[in-house]
Amino acid sequence: MALRGNPSSIQALKAKLKALPRTLAQEVAQRGAPVMTTAARSDFDTGRTVYDAPRPRGVDGAELSLVRTGTTRRELRFRQLGTQIRCVLPTRYAKYLVGKYSVLPNGPLPAGWAAKLGDLVREVGKGTS
Repeated sequence: MALRGNPSSIQALKAKLKALPRTLAQEVAQRGAPVMTTAARSDFDTGRTVYDAPRPRGVDGAELSLVRTGTTRRELRFRQLGTQIRCVLPTRYAKYLVGKYSVLPNGPLPAGWAAKLGDLVREVGKGTS
């Protein structure tokens, strides 16, 4: 199953990071990875999608926790790779949780995440001026 959606806002974020001076982009990526990890885990725990919509219900109509062993939630993280922030999907089925239940952005970056990253860029930018 491939991820569906329009990743244009994520690509726009990558383009903005690419336009920054390399050292600034590296620091934003380094400090942004834990921020995005915290946001992803927090959103996972709410029982809603990262876009603050209710998660789809199970076939019997019951709410789904999406937690059987806790591995996906526990090991879901972002990491810095140079000037990039990449998600580490800890299990082979995590991509299905992203595609069907939006446990990670699958299209536009959620407003709360974008605001946190924007604040981080401004904070890091002030420190280098």
